[in-house]
Amino acid sequence: MNDHDVTLRVNGKEFAGWTRVNISAGIDRIARNFDVEITRQWPQSNNLAELALPVIDGDVVEVLIGDDKVLTGYVDSTPLRYDANSVSASIAGRSKTEDLIDCSAPTQPGQFTNRSLAQIVSTLAQPFGVNVVSATPESATLTSFQIDYGETVSEALNRLLGLEQVLAFDNADGALVLDTVGNEKAHTALVLGENVISADSQRDFSDRFSEYTVSGQRAGSDDDYGETTNSKITTTVKDGAVKRYRPLIIKQCGNATLATAKARAQYEQAHREGLTLETTYTVVGWRQGDGQLWQPNQRVIVWDPVMGFDNSDLVVAEATWQLDNGGFTTRLRVGPLAAYMPEPQTEKRHRRRRRRSDDGGDSF
Repeated sequence: MNDHDVTLRVNGKEFAGWTRVNISAGIDRIARNFDVEITRQWPQSNNLAELALPVIDGDVVEVLIGDDKVLTGYVDSTPLRYDANSVSASIAGRSKTEDLIDCSAPTQPGQFTNRSLAQIVSTLAQPFGVNVVSATPESATLTSFQIDYGETVSEALNRLLGLEQVLAFDNADGALVLDTVGNEKAHTALVLGENVISADSQRDFSDRFSEYTVSGQRAGSDDDYGETTNSKITTTVKDGAVKRYRPLIIKQCGNATLATAKARAQYEQAHREGLTLETTYTVVGWRQGDGQLWQPNQRVIVWDPVMGFDNSDLVVAEATWQLDNGGFTTRLRVGPLAAYMPEPQTEKRHRRRRRRSDDGGDSF
């Protein structure tokens, strides 16, 4: 076995020899996905049953690249195609965390009081057989958190993550990891003229504004009542890169303070600026100079004067290991750290921001 062989372990059997491979993992979604295919000529014998792979939807699968396990999950689909010349069999699936995306959150208990983020997430994931690994310092307990009836586990997670400013993504064992952005370093830099095959960046400024004004209100109580708590709380942050007048006013729900309003305004400015700079690089091979696979959530140095990066310290938001007619390549979606920070939350629910789905599109 070489370090680029892809093996699927299903039902005690191993399958390899794929002619097309696509395996992807990212920090802004909670389920890795894979899609592999083998294309063969029609067999000389009349035993056509041998063309179908002995794999069915729902089978537990482990995906390995060389000796490195990169995904543990379930088979979602097994497409079969043929024409007059050849037969193609495919297997596609996602991490064990896929059920947290697709399924409704448990309604019992629907209310959590004085529990930490990790404790709440573990309770939500436990019925689905998903382990939770917290790579962040022990957080303070949350006064109260309530599940919205009918929402999925991932939708509940989106609200929870903003309270602690951490990410949730899966690992190679199919566990859900709670972690901060960019806590590891890549061994190899991305350098134009050396290991970069191609790059693509939309540089879309349509979602950026010259100033972000966040406005909210803080409710009073028996012990805390008066004009200070009932008047509007407003703060504004400017983006100097947007030259013409383009204001955006955001209403902050829940009990707002000057600090939470300012944090939200700063987040909007930095997050949108970071997404503008997001760039996808394609490099030769699947491994770095030290033999390790490229991985999401690594900080990587990028030197690319065409894209405006001068030894910039960026974060790998997504790594996709590919095999096709172009050979073995890795596609790396990178951007500034601020592009991937969760939206800060207040006590009550905000509107949901877009989160990338498993196919790379946007979901709500």
